[in-house]
Amino acid sequence: MTRSMDLETSISTLPAYLPAFAPAFWNDPDASDGYRRPSTRSRGSARASLAVGSGDVLRILHVESGLEYNWAVVIDGLMNPQYLVEQPDTVHFYDFDGTLRQHTFDFFLLTSTGRRIYIQVKPMEIVERHLWEPTIELIASQMSADDVDEVLLLTDAELHPDTIANAKLLRHVRRCFPLEAENVVLDLAENSSGFATIGDLVASSGLDGIAFVAALRLVDCGRLVVLDEGRIGYGSRVRVAEPAPGEAEADV
Repeated sequence: MTRSMDLETSISTLPAYLPAFAPAFWNDPDASDGYRRPSTRSRGSARASLAVGSGDVLRILHVESGLEYNWAVVIDGLMNPQYLVEQPDTVHFYDFDGTLRQHTFDFFLLTSTGRRIYIQVKPMEIVERHLWEPTIELIASQMSADDVDEVLLLTDAELHPDTIANAKLLRHVRRCFPLEAENVVLDLAENSSGFATIGDLVASSGLDGIAFVAALRLVDCGRLVVLDEGRIGYGSRVRVAEPAPGEAEADV
């Protein structure tokens, strides 16, 4: 029978240190900007918090259900918004009977292109049972175009597990330190014929898992575009993103 190694010996035989897999850095996030905190009295829903934002600017966002949590992860992870806040200022509206009422949306989103979007999150079962769709349409019709560009009702029906997984993955690598491998991977992608798989870029780089993290960071910042549906992985095809109009003119 083989005797187990002691802790000191076990540690000394660990594989070489890989910076890409070091614990992600963490700056204490700022407090929530929400107009109100979720109630803690309800027994029929969850309470959770997550940090949202990009770069060194992180902020706490509180949610009231698992569905809200997943949508917050997807919005923050895949849309890279300028601003996302829960429980924004109350909106006043007249209901179908002409009674003045107020409503608090779950999220307010300012997209990377400056669109202002109010978001209501509900399970599809609740939407259908309580006729939430016409109610949200009624509220939206009474909101000023000076304050909002779009109102969305998001449910579990539009939320695929692969979308959540990809958002979580990109949110994780966003917290990793910038890597020199990103320049290597981007250069390989630029010299590929049209597209390459992430696995091809990793293999060509000779940097193993560090190159995989670098590729994901390039996807997150918009330098690489994923061409395939489903979960992002080594088999995902990517290409270099087209330069923005301003960037293209600057290079001329």
